[in-house]
Amino acid sequence: MTKTSTDLVDRYLQAVGFWLPRSQKQDILAEISEDLRSQIEDRETELGRTLTESEVAEILKQRGRPIFVAGQFLPQRSLIGPALYPIYIFVLKIVALCYLIPWLATWFGILIFHRAEATANLSRDWHTLPTLWTVVFTQFGIVTLIFAAIDRASAKGTCMNDWDPRKLPKVKVETPTKRRVNAVACLVFAVLGLVWVLAIPDNPFLILGPAAAFLTGAPIWHSVYWPLVALAVATIFEHAFVLAWPHLTWFPPTFRIATTLLSAWIVGVLLRTQTYLLPADQKFAQVAGIVNVCILISVGIWGICLVVQLVYYTWWAFREIRRALQTATLHPA
Repeated sequence: MTKTSTDLVDRYLQAVGFWLPRSQKQDILAEISEDLRSQIEDRETELGRTLTESEVAEILKQRGRPIFVAGQFLPQRSLIGPALYPIYIFVLKIVALCYLIPWLATWFGILIFHRAEATANLSRDWHTLPTLWTVVFTQFGIVTLIFAAIDRASAKGTCMNDWDPRKLPKVKVETPTKRRVNAVACLVFAVLGLVWVLAIPDNPFLILGPAAAFLTGAPIWHSVYWPLVALAVATIFEHAFVLAWPHLTWFPPTFRIATTLLSAWIVGVLLRTQTYLLPADQKFAQVAGIVNVCILISVGIWGICLVVQLVYYTWWAFREIRRALQTATLHPA
């Protein structure tokens, strides 16, 4: 096989792997790779020459679209066939991310704001949840019906063969060199971020803009300022470490678990109050109140995001540590 043919096969495998569950991805891709390379070698033996890019693309085209090939290795579903099931789940996740999470985050922020009021107000907000679930089930039901219709139509259509393997994305390879380049760029921005944080006390304009003329920071910021500085320093340390030892892929997620926990502590402190900014004059009290509500909701959303991040970094760290242990077992020093 030529380098061009190998690259085309690798791009195809990457596209198939995108839709496969992680637990089965490597085994399935190895099976598909062996089958494809065997077909190409048999064809080259038959013709007595190496295949051109167009001929390799034709073999891949006959194999099928990556999404449908991946679906063939998944369990059969009664309503939506295995070919479309991966993209169906992918679309449901997008719907949840774009609608469900922002809705819950906003509701959570409003709920926090109302905690200082009577219990009746909190009970009233709680009653809005049935409306949320009604909309969620409606949207998920519509997505399901659309994919069921597409699944039935695709069985009779030509969409499975009407595509060009040569237009697949290039293979993404993350090398130590690439990680170093990314670390350098991130390190520069991290240093600038630290300088910005350190300059805020003497230059509130950097964070409040023109509002610094009539709003000032509340005492709560004295409690979280140095932890925020520590987060900025930790970010610099993380990227400097990656720059020095880019092969230690387990370090970034493991270190970010610690910084996420520190961020969660900061969020906990900020959620104990509803006053983040004070008016320089009472005529700006209403403006300060509106800004405080916005900050409170933002902090609530930040807290939800931290929970998601903590789960993701834990999973990422576990995967990288397990991979490092497996590599150490296969290649002992």
